Amino acid sequence: MPTSTLSGAWHFASPFVANVVEGVLVFLVFLLLARFLRNLINRLLQLRHVSTEAVQIATRAIYIGVIAIGATLFVAAILGNNTVGVAGVLLAALLTSLGLQDLIKSYVSGFYVLMEKNVRVGDLVESGGYTGVVTDVRMRVTYLRGAHGEVVVVPNSELFTRTLVVSHVPAGWGSPSGLEGTKDNPDEGLEVITR
Repeated sequence: MPTSTLSGAWHFASPFVANVVEGVLVFLVFLLLARFLRNLINRLLQLRHVSTEAVQIATRAIYIGVIAIGATLFVAAILGNNTVGVAGVLLAALLTSLGLQDLIKSYVSGFYVLMEKNVRVGDLVESGGYTGVVTDVRMRVTYLRGAHGEVVVVPNSELFTRTLVVSHVPAGWGSPSGLEGTKDNPDEGLEVITR
């Protein structure tokens, strides 16, 4: 009796165990692929002298994307139904993208601003009625120091989608006393300006 019960349990569980093994193998393949692609993209972007911040965001996005595909296939293999796994991931991606749309737009724009190097620290930039010297370019925002020492925070999505006038700072532009200390700390005297 015990062998027939054990045999019956194994017969019932063996398809599920096979699905779990298949899912784990698929996920491991995608994990290795994600690491390989992350290292490859890292090397290629560093050869192009892309900023470290842009390289990090690109490699992380590729790594997470490939692992997400692997996780989707893992869930689909365990459930034995590809439709359920794909539908779940698509729904999660849709909800995430809608919720983070503006933030993602600023990061993607920042990636291009950093890669194209159209705006650099020390340039005089005029955009959307604001004029200032670029003190820092980050992934999401760019900091400008105005002629009177005010700090203007510009989302990179605006720098990417609007027309910019980029020039060298003319001699005597702005007040020197208002620009002291901004090189070390662009957040000093931070003033958020929204439209």
